[in-house]
Amino acid sequence: MLRPILFLAAAAFATPALADKPGTPAETGCIVRMNAVPSAWMIQGYDPFGGSAPEAVFGVTFMNDGSEECRFTPLFELDQPPFGLSKGTGKPIQYALLNLTDSEDVTPRAGRSLRNSSQRDMVLGANQTRTVLFKLVADPDDVKDAGTFTQNVTLEAQDQNFKSLGGARVVLGINVLPSARLGLAGAYAMQDGHAVVDLGELRTGVAPVPLQLRVNSTGRYDVSVSSANSGRLRLGSSDWYVPYSVAIGGNSVNLLGPSTIAGSPEAGFRREALPIQFVIGDVANRRAGTYSDVLSISVTAR
Repeated sequence: MLRPILFLAAAAFATPALADKPGTPAETGCIVRMNAVPSAWMIQGYDPFGGSAPEAVFGVTFMNDGSEECRFTPLFELDQPPFGLSKGTGKPIQYALLNLTDSEDVTPRAGRSLRNSSQRDMVLGANQTRTVLFKLVADPDDVKDAGTFTQNVTLEAQDQNFKSLGGARVVLGINVLPSARLGLAGAYAMQDGHAVVDLGELRTGVAPVPLQLRVNSTGRYDVSVSSANSGRLRLGSSDWYVPYSVAIGGNSVNLLGPSTIAGSPEAGFRREALPIQFVIGDVANRRAGTYSDVLSISVTAR
């Protein structure tokens, strides 16, 4: 029997500290201050194979510290192009920034958020505050590796004359966990939650069973294999055995104890099909019956 098992490794991340960009008093006496907490908007612990969407919601409180009314639009501007969440190498991860409170798309795709005639100004009286919710959504199709991907932006309060009334620096980002999943393809059947492989009539040599181990991974991975009977097919609970060996992806597995096979050394997102081969040992003078073993196979992302 072949039982796929999943191991998921967690990753730690570090976020750079940012200083707020001080608000700029306008001649009208309007002074906008922003409180973006946290200042790093991270989509935490995203698992590309977990089935959840890579998104998170954050709040910003806008305060008018001036003595006169403020009218402005919250907009985002890239500190440095190109657009996309990056860890310095590879293709950036595209994303969207949505103003949930006012139902507006404020993604700085062209370097800054686009203004349009349908946008409504935010109006704050003297000493008035308002909290706005923003959603950061990363494109899951662009996630091709594990790690922390970020982009620095500035959130500005911009009046109708495109003048900044205040601003704050924000880090946008996603932390992608090292993750891997495995599955089977070929000649097997599911029974009581286990994959059962029928090796047919036991004959010495390679068993004619087409079977593949399918591995999806964010990068490098290890496949661990263990045999309940230490590489022997056993007749029920008797002392009758038939020795056998296994090769996965062309790599022989030592079944005398727990064994580990390293996957491809190349980094980056991987989808691989590794052929599984069973080689039956000496079957002479064995009692008739059904011989079996339980193989435990797991994958660990690195």
